[in-house]
Amino acid sequence: MLQITRVDILDGQTLDIELNNGSIVLLALAVLYEFPGYEALKEDDRILCPRTTGQFVYWRDGPSLKMEEIMKLSFQQGKDEK
Repeated sequence: MLQITRVDILDGQTLDIELNNGSIVLLALAVLYEFPGYEALKEDDRILCPRTTGQFVYWRDGPSLKMEEIMKLSFQQGKDEK
């Protein structure tokens, strides 16, 4: 089962998510701003401090993303870039 081993922010615009199989998922924060709760994270800079439980990426007093959601958004982002 895939787990998140690390999550960081790159360049203030991209989530850098490392998985236990060595893969890296890069997810543009702009994708998240389309969903409720994420814009508030941007306003007070909490977006710059993501955390992980291994199954979720989350923000203090904010929303969270499940592994399935991360993969779905990443796939959609890749399709949109083509």
